[in-house]
Amino acid sequence: MKRTVVAAAAVAVALVGGCAEEASGCDAEYRLSEVKGEKRPVRIEPSTHHPGLTDRELEEALPSPGLEAATNDKVLNHLRQETVRMAGVVGETGRGRCAGEADRPRGETVRCTVTYEGVTVPWLVTSKGTTSGSTGAFSQDFVYTAKPLKTLHTARAVYDWYAWETGKNGTTEGPLAPVDPRCDRLPEVFLAEPGEETGYYCQDVSNTCTDDVQHIRWGDRPIRAEENGDLSFLAG
Repeated sequence: MKRTVVAAAAVAVALVGGCAEEASGCDAEYRLSEVKGEKRPVRIEPSTHHPGLTDRELEEALPSPGLEAATNDKVLNHLRQETVRMAGVVGETGRGRCAGEADRPRGETVRCTVTYEGVTVPWLVTSKGTTSGSTGAFSQDFVYTAKPLKTLHTARAVYDWYAWETGKNGTTEGPLAPVDPRCDRLPEVFLAEPGEETGYYCQDVSNTCTDDVQHIRWGDRPIRAEENGDLSFLAG
């Protein structure tokens, strides 16, 4: 009789212990080899370092011409600086040219081009007229806006920006850190349409749960070029 009671107690303990140790389907560990979807080839290390070039770095790389320089020279130097800003990396730029004088009546436009590492970047310059200058009561400055008709990017800058995107909140370690962020292998220098997706992707592992079922996949994030040449990584 004693033996029967002990056996029953042992079975009860085993059952209770089994329930306590049973893990939810959404808590199960997984290996990266089990993640569904296409794995992009370039691994990115999350970073809290803000990428890009400062105004000072741009000015050192491409010093602004003097006050007496021709208007087109001033405009083209500015376009070269902004092209390098988009690239995110100082590189070789040509002097550039405009299809006519940039200093024209308010509202009129002129197309200009500059080069970066041999790639031609077109710009549209729109005149805003003239305003009182800083060199005296009788001086005037040409005012304008410049819009890239194609945005220019470098692989290095994209990788740096995604590293910051995945690490900017300080989540480079711990349970909230992105899992194995990655990107496409990008051309060293490439052009994109402003305000459009570039056709390239970055990603990290997406872990979602539906009805106690875990869904592990590579979450693609399309790389988008904004109107001003900035990059954004859309949620997949």
